[in-house]
Amino acid sequence: MRRRLTVIAVIGALNGAAPAGAAEVRDSSFTEPNGERVLQLSIEIAAPAGRVWKGFVDEETLRHWNAPVVHVDLRNGGEIEESYDPKAKLGGGQTIHHRILTYLPERLLVLQNISTPPGLPGAAAYPKIVQVIQLQPTDAGTRVTLSGAGYGTDADARQLYAFFAEGNADYLKSLKTLSEAPAR
Repeated sequence: MRRRLTVIAVIGALNGAAPAGAAEVRDSSFTEPNGERVLQLSIEIAAPAGRVWKGFVDEETLRHWNAPVVHVDLRNGGEIEESYDPKAKLGGGQTIHHRILTYLPERLLVLQNISTPPGLPGAAAYPKIVQVIQLQPTDAGTRVTLSGAGYGTDADARQLYAFFAEGNADYLKSLKTLSEAPAR
């Protein structure tokens, strides 16, 4: 559950340094002038942006690699709801629920958390975080950058930041494996 909560995935995905063994994940996190922190991790994926995009918004792809229970209403103002517990029910208390603030197909997905299941470290801070997922085509494929903005300095924000610092790096590596695998 630790790795998968990071979705949305993103969204977001904080300690200021990449976890050990995450050489392929680049950490460009920073602190805003107002003291809020931004977690920013990126990875290079040898796959076209369209294929990587499916790992964020395509229900079948998400069920296959990330969350067995998922619903995506892909539109500005839409929602993404998912759970890593196959027994969870959509609309229930065991799902992660994000509002889609805006998106640009195969380029940008901006999310804000609505609710999360119990047990997320620092959960009280999560609704304050805006998650930005950027896909940038490169000569070799796609650069994916996960940014989580709005981490304050209180205890909840520090816990949540630490949780996603590790989890988002694992999420990106997993997304890379999925996206670079031969098509099924």
